[in-house]
Amino acid sequence: MTTDSAPRLMPPETNHAIRAMPALSRLVSVAFYPMALCLTMVFIVLEVQRTFGPLGSAYPVYLALLIGSMVLLEWLVPLRVEWAMTWRSLLRRDLPMLAINGIAIAITARAVTALSNWLGGGRFLETHMGPWWVQAVLVVLLSDFVWYWVHRHSHEARGPLGRWLWRTHVMHHLPTQVYAFMHVVGHPLNAACVRVILMLPAIAFGFSKEAIFAAAVLNGLQGLVSHFNVDVRAGWLNYLFMGAELHRSHHSSDPLEGKNYAAVVTLWDQLFGTFRYQPGSQPDALGVHDRAGYPADGDWLALMRLPFTRGEGGR
Repeated sequence: MTTDSAPRLMPPETNHAIRAMPALSRLVSVAFYPMALCLTMVFIVLEVQRTFGPLGSAYPVYLALLIGSMVLLEWLVPLRVEWAMTWRSLLRRDLPMLAINGIAIAITARAVTALSNWLGGGRFLETHMGPWWVQAVLVVLLSDFVWYWVHRHSHEARGPLGRWLWRTHVMHHLPTQVYAFMHVVGHPLNAACVRVILMLPAIAFGFSKEAIFAAAVLNGLQGLVSHFNVDVRAGWLNYLFMGAELHRSHHSSDPLEGKNYAAVVTLWDQLFGTFRYQPGSQPDALGVHDRAGYPADGDWLALMRLPFTRGEGGR
């Protein structure tokens, strides 16, 4: 298992800062996730009521505040310093991946929207399933169900399809760190697949744009929080939502620990036997168990070729 030896954004003496700020660490541990979840719900309601203007107008501000607070807390009270963001990982991997996947997501969103409009005016099966928040719950459950099985097959399936899904997904598991901004790391084909999964069920069943927006905001929150390098405890909420404690174990380099396949809710993992929750425990190491079999972070040509190669990493 290789490690990133570049200077970290978080210096080694941060360990002393953690010991010097036990009160902050304990407060963040128990309060951050419930508070972030509640504030996100309030934000969604205000957006749906058009408090800030057209739907989604304030989302960039919300996202900047959320990411900024998370990065600050990762600097002040990290769970593990060796999992912290580095200047090298930020500049050589995270920011380029943000740009590449941003383009892939934008192209995919336009293509899916154009296709759905061409086939049926954007609504294949017109539904009337109650208020927007009921529809939002259905959007989350439906899209998370589809993602659960795609994600699970990406890790567990064998044969040509299973190997291809893994090679498309493995870029997200190559880092030996986990932190909020690392959420963007992944192959653009994987990013496009996720966008299709998020969009098609909502469009196909004719859910309202308010419901789709609410589901997308909640999905974004869970994606960031699940990669948070802070000792955030969700308690009983772990039986509802896929947070940091659960998704962190999914990034373990031990394949036997890498369960918890859903993105937002834990319902599907609990129903299908892949739910793994061990309060207070963390993986010994992150990444993939055969890291030497994959390209280095900066080898962009090889990384982009991964879905089109054979036999990488024993798959």
